Amino acid sequence: MADISDNLRSLAEYSQKMEAGDYDAVYEYWSDDFHSHVTERVNPAAVGTDVRGEERKFWEEGKRAFEDFKFSVDLLVESGDIIVSNWTITGKHTLASYYGVPPSGKPVNINGTGILRMKDGKVLEHWGGPHCPHGIGLPGVCL
Repeated sequence: MADISDNLRSLAEYSQKMEAGDYDAVYEYWSDDFHSHVTERVNPAAVGTDVRGEERKFWEEGKRAFEDFKFSVDLLVESGDIIVSNWTITGKHTLASYYGVPPSGKPVNINGTGILRMKDGKVLEHWGGPHCPHGIGLPGVCL
């Protein structure tokens, strides 16, 4: 079996910390000069600002809203300083609102893709995001 790269190890540590509720890990594992190529599309007013807090919010919202919250990586590809992951969040939406949508009591399955450029073990750039979340009832969020 091949050794895991430093970038993959760093990303795994980050995901474990976030899933465990250590939301400040985003500031440890995402570079101070992090750039999201998604910001221009989803929140143009935030372009040029530190948007790492949005990643923190994404994890916090999911953990607060979904019973049995589970984050899994379904596919992981690394090429040089680029990592592509296809991930899934599952859980039952019983606990709290999720981005303003009240709990439905239904199972939720949110699948997404992240393309990350790494530098010195930290996330430097990001492209991607969640795809159509099933069971949440968020209209117009299919990317």
